[in-house]
Amino acid sequence: NQTFTNTTNFHVRLSGSVLPNQGRVEVYYRGVWGTVCDDDWDMQDTEVVCRQLGYSTVINYRTNAYYGAGSGPIWMDDVDCNGTESNLWLCPFKGWGENNCGHSEDVGVVCSDGATNSTQSLVRLSGSILSSEGRVEVYHRGAWGTVCDDHWTMNNSHVVCRQLGYSTAVGYRMNAYFGAGRGPIWMDNVNCVGTESDLSLCSFNGWGNNDCGHSEDVGVVCIGK
Repeated sequence: NQTFTNTTNFHVRLSGSVLPNQGRVEVYYRGVWGTVCDDDWDMQDTEVVCRQLGYSTVINYRTNAYYGAGSGPIWMDDVDCNGTESNLWLCPFKGWGENNCGHSEDVGVVCSDGATNSTQSLVRLSGSILSSEGRVEVYHRGAWGTVCDDHWTMNNSHVVCRQLGYSTAVGYRMNAYFGAGRGPIWMDNVNCVGTESDLSLCSFNGWGNNDCGHSEDVGVVCIGK
């Protein structure tokens, strides 16, 4: 096995899934996207990929082209990370393009922003230059959508911020303060106790049931990450 330290024009992405936090691992080398073989792949390798993509933790990995067979070169095989590397190319592997695999062995990973299992909903903040604040958006049935500000509370805000890895919320914003979103308005009349680990565990009208317009998209301000 060799370790390669030349990071020029090297990128990693996840493909083959509608969810942004999981998919087939693909790496960009010498101007071409290619895949990674699942031979000897383990959780340490997964940790490196997820961390490189900006996720805080991992949930699992998938072998045997779980997210579909890729195309192009199989760039990496026998990857052997110790889990502390900042980038996948810093891990030992056979060498660029050297493998004994087919695309039926393309590896995939499932990353997380601190969620405890893959059934939890995905939440993000949009519309601000600061990552700690923004319009609340949730991912449901393959689409990102917004949340209506009807009866929104600090308890709701605390749940969103904690789900995103922040310690607490310091405020919330009504009337599309961070700009009007697009797509479905997924949640309305959200009523969290404040201890829930996921916004979808709070009571609300039901997915897509609302009497709102995007001029009522709610936003939150988090702190403590």
